[in-house]
Amino acid sequence: MISTFSLVFIVVELLGIASAIHALFTVRTPQGTVAWVVGLVAFPWLGLPLYWFFGSRRFDAHSLAMQEKLYKHRELIDAVRAEMAPFRVEPTGIEPETASPLAAIARQEFLRGNRLELLIDGKATFAAILAEIARAKHSVYVQFYIVRNDGLGRRLLEALAAKAAEGVDCCFLIDSFGGAAITPRVMRHWRARGVRITAFSALSGWRDRWRLNFRNHRKNVIVDGRVGFIGGHNVGDEYLGKNPKYGRWRDTHVRVEGPTALQLQMVFAADWYFTTGEILDAHWQPHDPAPADAGQRSLVLASGPSDQHERCTHFFLHVISMAKHRLWIASPYFVPDEGILQALQLAAIRGVDVRILLPMKPDQYLVWLASFALLKELDHPRIHVHRFTGGFLHHKALVVDEGFAAVGTKNFDNRSFRLNFEITLAVTDARFAAEVAAMFERDFAESREVGPRAYDTLSFHQKVGAKAARLLAPIL
Repeated sequence: MISTFSLVFIVVELLGIASAIHALFTVRTPQGTVAWVVGLVAFPWLGLPLYWFFGSRRFDAHSLAMQEKLYKHRELIDAVRAEMAPFRVEPTGIEPETASPLAAIARQEFLRGNRLELLIDGKATFAAILAEIARAKHSVYVQFYIVRNDGLGRRLLEALAAKAAEGVDCCFLIDSFGGAAITPRVMRHWRARGVRITAFSALSGWRDRWRLNFRNHRKNVIVDGRVGFIGGHNVGDEYLGKNPKYGRWRDTHVRVEGPTALQLQMVFAADWYFTTGEILDAHWQPHDPAPADAGQRSLVLASGPSDQHERCTHFFLHVISMAKHRLWIASPYFVPDEGILQALQLAAIRGVDVRILLPMKPDQYLVWLASFALLKELDHPRIHVHRFTGGFLHHKALVVDEGFAAVGTKNFDNRSFRLNFEITLAVTDARFAAEVAAMFERDFAESREVGPRAYDTLSFHQKVGAKAARLLAPIL
């Protein structure tokens, strides 16, 4: 007779094997497939709940919905692009010239006539956002990944409710996982006050709320189609430095005034349509805060698991290849795949000054450990690794040479490359790139250079953990 324990063990192992077969056909990368298959077969008691709740599978629903939207409303999309045509920068007019392929990767055009402002840390960012909301006349579209029901969260929602009372269309799109603090009861309260708040869910079903994959990681605000905000901040008191565990929360946003704000609005409108089935009654006339031939040039690159090709990965690979003498990168989570590691190594071999700015203190310990093993693979005299000591570093930015910079939501990890909906502002402007470079210089002054060999300084147990976490990098 087979004991009850043996029977349960056999059933769990068979479920693990069945799930491994499912992963074999559905996980998007060979590395991720190997990690899941090994984990599900060798450790089914741990692997099964992780895979069922957090596991990856190819997501086509968003792509199909967007294709349907474009087909049904092609005239609207064409009209919006026609409105932006006078601000389009021809490929031959993009400087540096090597940035021009980013337009094809993004499926958006570089637009001139923008006024950009770098917003460093939460106080400056939310002061600027709340000031623009107070000036809104027609619409305020807000999208954040994490939204807390705390002091800052309520301040933002109160500002939206006040404008809704004036007849302004206020839409707030949160992620169903990151915005878990905004419960149905809280939603009903703010809806009663006129704020049209809803949660983005990439997949249907009860477990989607707790699934780590296919999250909407975008963080945007668009006011009247005139001005937009994009960057790394979420909504919570910790982003104002009020969490005693982390202290100062080092983050960055960008205020975008001009035609590129409409590209931000197009991304929000698509996400809103997918979530609600509603076409927004938005303003689509470009605002020109500066002469069209003098304003700053930028485009918005949105990416996600519904992309036919890995747009986020292609963006990073191309940007790294652009660098001739400087490539500075800031990211709170650094677990790139082999392709990105090789591109960084090649940049250093070409003579590029590669600097990677990471947090000293972790908020996700497993990811933090994995970065040590990965950085060891980047051991090169021209690759410098800095750990930020002035608080918790969370901003996602980069600067290339003297003419290109980017700020957005994309981390250097598999989750951003392939599994989450992300967004980045790419800028071809020497003045803005100089401001971003100066921001990096200040961050480096508050950092400690540790070098790629920091792994060697870890304790034995941390080294074992780092190597184990390195194996899990494709699914982190």
